[in-house]
Amino acid sequence: MFGGGEMSSAPAAAPASVYPPERRSHQRFPIVLSADYRIVRRGRVDGLGAARTINIASGGVLLDVQDALNVGTSVEVLISWPLRLEGVCPLKLVISGRVVRSDLRGVAVEAKYHEFRTAGIRGSHSRPPDSKVRGFTG
Repeated sequence: MFGGGEMSSAPAAAPASVYPPERRSHQRFPIVLSADYRIVRRGRVDGLGAARTINIASGGVLLDVQDALNVGTSVEVLISWPLRLEGVCPLKLVISGRVVRSDLRGVAVEAKYHEFRTAGIRGSHSRPPDSKVRGFTG
């Protein structure tokens, strides 16, 4: 007969073969790029910071940042893209979303929207910085 027992608060261990190696719905690409982020509250920039990407997917980005960001924080991440528009104009990948995880492994941002913008050419006034190139939803 079973007696009254207590449940452990520790998660049950399961063999590794139970879970597939990748459970995310978007394939992640390990790529390290320079980035900046803006904390956005009520439509206004409430803070700025520098970061590096750890990996990128169509559903979001994992960042290496100096200061932890709170889960639920709305952010705009501006990633310096390694390719240039027509081989000349620098690009930034801009990801708007929210922080879904912030721990020792990094800050995970779920993308709500992303687009490429021109970053502007230094010394040139032919195009304003951050001009929209093409937008699409993720």
